[in-house]
Amino acid sequence: MDSANIDFYQRLFELENVFDGELDFAHLSKNILNTVIRETAAVSGIVYWIETVPNELKIKTISGIPTTHINGVTKVLRQPDGVLERTVRTPEALILNGLHESLPDAPELKGMAEFYRSLMMIPLSVQSKLLGLIILFKDQDAFTQNQFAVLNAFAPRIAVHLDNARLYQVTKETALENARLYVNLSKLYQHATTDPLTGLYNRNFLMQRIREEIKKARRFKQPLSILFVDLDYFKSVNEQYGHQVGDQLLTEFGDFIKKSVREYDVACRFGGEEFVILLPQTPAENAMILAERLRGNIVKRRFCADKQLAITASFGVHGLSETSDHSKLLDDEQLLLEIENLIGGADEALYRAKNDGRNKVILHQELA
Repeated sequence: MDSANIDFYQRLFELENVFDGELDFAHLSKNILNTVIRETAAVSGIVYWIETVPNELKIKTISGIPTTHINGVTKVLRQPDGVLERTVRTPEALILNGLHESLPDAPELKGMAEFYRSLMMIPLSVQSKLLGLIILFKDQDAFTQNQFAVLNAFAPRIAVHLDNARLYQVTKETALENARLYVNLSKLYQHATTDPLTGLYNRNFLMQRIREEIKKARRFKQPLSILFVDLDYFKSVNEQYGHQVGDQLLTEFGDFIKKSVREYDVACRFGGEEFVILLPQTPAENAMILAERLRGNIVKRRFCADKQLAITASFGVHGLSETSDHSKLLDDEQLLLEIENLIGGADEALYRAKNDGRNKVILHQELA
């Protein structure tokens, strides 16, 4: 291999190292254009890239062209059936020296003679698919065949680098859009399933979840219980201290409930001052133990620090009937009946607790 060829490939290697690893398309395009301008002793240049939509060449980078010349240069290049359009149809690299002369291959470029003397156009292709073009200009000298050979040989690597950067940018933008979509969906889901005051799940979520837990309990022969909790004399708190204190009490009580149950229990604000705790894999007797512990802790606790409110709560407890046939899948009508029985039983027990003096825990199965 002679020294000229060694120098040729050495320059290609040096060019490659200038921007290897750069993944920002705008920065990469600018670095590439400035590098090849320097390598070819050009005075200015343009990088065109084919946008998938609407499938046409778009200018991505301009270097060295005065703003007063840009419109004139690009207008000449974009003339119908001009050199730009023909190169897109038949991607071939070309050198056009002597733009001030009559050029049979590109007569329209004579209008650019007031700006430049020579032009070199290099297609950027990957696997025979044209992705873009680099166009370089000289205002005095002509482009040499050696410069043409170096840049033409290097063009496929330029195309690969730019296309990789484009794909990276698309992937990053898609990931960001997906992340934004996920956040928005999460916010919508949270808004649809949680109570805005207490942060607990709302009644809609409870009704969805209770269906799943009943089916799971029947399928795997597991116990399932539910607690209804109602703050005693809550109306008097609103009347004596105002609704702002009442809301503060509900918020603190919701936080108390949340911290008092297991991770897989389902704590909900059912409405007003009434709360529900769904207890998967929990028999009624264990639910009673939890309810008594909660009731005792509520009595000991003081809510709304500036008011030091002492409150009590009443509890209704009900467990899934153990007499149901576990061998059969529940149809919609049977499932609805199970839900009504479970919720209705807990509500009935709560009603009895309120009527029996409040601050009590009543198990539905023990009702006469």
